[in-house]
Amino acid sequence: MADQHLVLRRRRGPLQTALGGVLVVLILVVEVLILQAYVNVSRSTAIFGQVTFLTGNLVNVQREALLLNVKIEELPTTRDLRGAQLRRGLLGNQLRVMEGLGQGDARVADALEALDPDLQLIDRALASGKANPTRANLDRQVASMRPAIGRIIFRIKDLYDAEEQGFFGALSGTLSARNSSERLLVGLSGMVLVVGLALALSLRQRVRKDFARAYQTLTAEVEERKAAERAVRASEERFRSLVQNSSDVISIVDADGGVRYHSESVRRVLGYDPGELVDGDPLSLVHPDDRERVGRFVAEAALRPGVTAAETWRIRHRDGTWLHSETVAANLLEDPNVRGLVLNTRDVSDRKELEAQLVHQAFHDGLTGLANRTLFAERVEHALARSGKGELAVLFIDLDDFKHVNDSLGHAAGDQLLVAAARRLQGCLRPADTAARLGGDEFAVLLERVTDAEATAAVAGRVLDTLHRPFGLNGRTIPIKASLGVATGRPGTDEAEELLRNADVAMYAAKAGGKDRYELFRPDMHEDMLQRLELETELRHAADRDQLVLHYQPIVELVSGRITRVEALVRWEHPTKGLLPPPAFIPLAEEQGLIGPIGNWVLLQACLQARRWQDQFPDAPPLSVHVNLSGRQLEEQQLVGEVVQALETARLSPRLLTLEITESVLVSDIEAMSARLRELKGLGVLLAIDDFGTGYSSLSYLRRFPIDMLKIDKAFVDGIGRGREDTALAHAIIKLSHTLQLHAVAEGIEEPEQATNLVTLGCRDGQGFYFSRPLPTAAMTELLGKTLADGGFYLPVAAEPLESLSG
Repeated sequence: MADQHLVLRRRRGPLQTALGGVLVVLILVVEVLILQAYVNVSRSTAIFGQVTFLTGNLVNVQREALLLNVKIEELPTTRDLRGAQLRRGLLGNQLRVMEGLGQGDARVADALEALDPDLQLIDRALASGKANPTRANLDRQVASMRPAIGRIIFRIKDLYDAEEQGFFGALSGTLSARNSSERLLVGLSGMVLVVGLALALSLRQRVRKDFARAYQTLTAEVEERKAAERAVRASEERFRSLVQNSSDVISIVDADGGVRYHSESVRRVLGYDPGELVDGDPLSLVHPDDRERVGRFVAEAALRPGVTAAETWRIRHRDGTWLHSETVAANLLEDPNVRGLVLNTRDVSDRKELEAQLVHQAFHDGLTGLANRTLFAERVEHALARSGKGELAVLFIDLDDFKHVNDSLGHAAGDQLLVAAARRLQGCLRPADTAARLGGDEFAVLLERVTDAEATAAVAGRVLDTLHRPFGLNGRTIPIKASLGVATGRPGTDEAEELLRNADVAMYAAKAGGKDRYELFRPDMHEDMLQRLELETELRHAADRDQLVLHYQPIVELVSGRITRVEALVRWEHPTKGLLPPPAFIPLAEEQGLIGPIGNWVLLQACLQARRWQDQFPDAPPLSVHVNLSGRQLEEQQLVGEVVQALETARLSPRLLTLEITESVLVSDIEAMSARLRELKGLGVLLAIDDFGTGYSSLSYLRRFPIDMLKIDKAFVDGIGRGREDTALAHAIIKLSHTLQLHAVAEGIEEPEQATNLVTLGCRDGQGFYFSRPLPTAAMTELLGKTLADGGFYLPVAAEPLESLSG
């Protein structure tokens, strides 16, 4: 029998050739479609993978940007520049990861280019803060960084939303292409079967082997098609699993507004079974205040092709709570596989809460919870913009000497004190008034609709009174004083900036007036403030320009008139204002932190002069020199070393140096002052309490201090001999000094009768204008020369006895 292949080839006519060609073409088309199906599956997987990594990275970038923002806002309080720089570095790492994941993505490239100026601004500000970590500089740098970090946060969110919308658009197109390929593949597969059958029948028995071969080929193609279908179904299953397990709720809404589908994630997000919500009213779960807006959103999405912008509203959870949600709609009404609006909803309650916290932090003080400077200025502007009866008042409050608390008890204790002061401040105000912390130990109050200046003054007095009540802090009783400035304004007339400046000027006027008081703003205060600033600038260079001089006042034995000691008193020889006494510049020096260098200069010069007099008058007993120490000097760690250096430089015995400390400084912090005085006492110097009787110290406190001398304040000396009560007070202080075995020195003796009466009361030494005013060095040297006699320097003494206390 002839070969069937040869017979088939010999008898193959035009029909068989045509059918064979058609079959080959169909098979090739099926191959192409199968390949396209694989490509679509791969593309879907690639899109999902790319967007998943990129969006995941964008979430990390958002988080690092928010944490950097928090660190920046906390800088003035914590001064944690290292933490802020670390957060800046972590943000940069996440941005570099985003750059790598988003290669080829124009949106990512544009976003990174837009972020670069703000990041550079933040780097410069952090570098400036590190170079100069003062409070004022940190406040300026935080203010400069705040807009930049805000732009960074919002640009990253916009990029996140854009990438997500692009993902859904690309994924929708891929799914449409897949569906089209599937339909075409099924149709062509049927045609392959028909053409194959026709070809087989036309060849009959003579083409049995060819038919078998064609059948085998067709079977292989069918298997491949099935494999392709299985791959498509697997892709669908993967996509369905991703949808079902997504943290977002995917819903399909018909054109008439009915809900046709909810993904399984609605159970996790909202607590409902998906079947409960199908065919229901989608607005039934929306907050009543948001329903109108949601209705417009759905209607507009149905009219507009493509994907909408994200919108937020509140949705009710099954437990009755309201969640903040963010929804994006994709219009697939024309897609035969969907025929509806696809809503992608996610729970953004945590983000909303974080945004609310960030807004609160941006306008409130993180320590006390009061309004911050920004919110306070805004409220002052709004109050001035409103029309209404009455004026408004602004109070600026600065806690006096608050640095002592931080330096002696630590910043944690200082923070506790600030919180307690803020609570007391709020307790003095009406609900409509605003209290704010401007920074450090500065507070402010806005009083609206005040009737007159007396009402404002009453509030200012009430604030000072409530702050005067001692604070209990770590087992200690801390007295607090404050300087307060008041400025009033009229709505529609005055400007907020001017009103705030006036209150600030009045507050500094209160400080300059002695602290622990309030001042109402007057126009002439501006000139006083300018003069004060000019004086402060000149004071910084007074020692360098040899403008500081020392005057000396003798301290004498009241019975013999012998000069045993001298007190060194600093004066400022101002080039235009003349010789300025200590009250004219020492408080300013303490406030501006200049008292340390000035005090060290006084200490050294006084020791050197005491040594010169010792060398000049070798036959007389050496004079002891008294030097006043301020509270700020006692807080400085280097004080003990400065005293040692002054004594060594002058070659002066420590027993010839007496350091005077005011009573009010000692009682400000008993533990810290006691420890510092014991260090000084260990050097061998003498210690005296100056202005004794004015600082409210108790006997128990005095026994804790290593004191050698009490200097009785002039206020008690003035009353001696003028009344039984005044004389008894002075007598009690002198007896107290004897009981404690302390040396008593009376200050401010101006009349001979006062000196005589003090001797009768048992006081040994005194000083005052009766004996001598403070003298320049040359005049004091001349006085010593004139009064030099055997055994020392003697002034003439004349006195009359005091009547008995019992009489």
